[in-house]
Amino acid sequence: MTVYEQPMKPASVLRPRLAVTALFLANGSGIGLWAASIAPIKLLHGLTDFQLSLALLAFAIGAILTMTMTGHIAARFGSARVALLTGLAFAVAIPIPALMPSLVTLALAILAFGACNGAMDVAMNGHGAVVERLTGKPIMSSFHAAFSLGCLLGSAAGSALLAAGFGPLATMGCAGGWALLLTLVTASSLPVPETGPREPAVAFALPSRAALLVGALAFLCMFAEGAVADWSGVYLVSAAGVSTAVAAWGYSGFAFAMTIGRLLGDRIVHGFGAARVVAAGAAIAVLGLGITLALPRVDVAILGYALAGIGIANIIPVLFSAGGRAVPSHPGIGVAMAATCGYAGFLLSPPLIGVFADVLGLRVALIALAVALLIVALAAPRVLGGTGPSLDRPGS
Repeated sequence: MTVYEQPMKPASVLRPRLAVTALFLANGSGIGLWAASIAPIKLLHGLTDFQLSLALLAFAIGAILTMTMTGHIAARFGSARVALLTGLAFAVAIPIPALMPSLVTLALAILAFGACNGAMDVAMNGHGAVVERLTGKPIMSSFHAAFSLGCLLGSAAGSALLAAGFGPLATMGCAGGWALLLTLVTASSLPVPETGPREPAVAFALPSRAALLVGALAFLCMFAEGAVADWSGVYLVSAAGVSTAVAAWGYSGFAFAMTIGRLLGDRIVHGFGAARVVAAGAAIAVLGLGITLALPRVDVAILGYALAGIGIANIIPVLFSAGGRAVPSHPGIGVAMAATCGYAGFLLSPPLIGVFADVLGLRVALIALAVALLIVALAAPRVLGGTGPSLDRPGS
């Protein structure tokens, strides 16, 4: 029996749980402000959709490179330590892209930013899975709710700063400072209480077929989420003819709805089961994106993005919990498997959508998001139908 199989007293894990929540909030804040700053950076450098897609591809490459190794590093050196260090690196990296004078240097800075974000994503989700195992109940949705809240606060703050006349450097500098403060506050609270020795870390493990199927669903879901984060503002600027400050509210609606959905997520998963939550959520998200693409008006688009946020909200927490349970001795490695697939979709979709937009037009390119989520809705009952109890109740 491993140290993580016995639920501990709530008081013993309260501080680590709050610390992980703060890390998710810090990461979400940085991503939200980054999303709000993409359209101004595009205008600042006079980039085409294709050139912007190249810069965003650098973010994806950097993140995927670090994701593939972070789970194993955390297993060797401890998930709490790696989560803290990657959080600090992420905070420092946030404002660097806004300092770059050319497309080449911008891409290099975004590469470094993406690498830090990818490492932090896997590390904080892996440590979150460890804390979840200690509590003996599902809490992953609450962590992701903090991420969504951070995205909401970051995008709203970015919109307000841009409307007030501040540039990308000021907005991203604020994000970096805020993320750094939150990460430093968690330093002494991240370590989890242990009642026995850890099992030795493994150097490498091939994922099972079940883990690969879960990873495929995560890829498709986060393919849609990543494109909404990076292209929602650009889409509203081009399709609805609004300012970048107003366009940022599209993603704010998405993030707000996702936050509400995730705050209720653990109870929803218990009540309806993992497979139903994933299938129904994906279907709702398809409806929301369809509304946004069919009627490109700001008010309608905010409603559509909100429906998409509600639908996507609890898919990834369910899938990450499944990944964590796939490797019981080292949940961080299991989460890393699911997270690497998921965030590959999250990070590859923006540049891929940019390439398609350059050829077909942005609205047509964004139809791919609805198609990806439709596949998730249809496949979820088959992939998750027989694993509901183990996903819904980490202690079972």
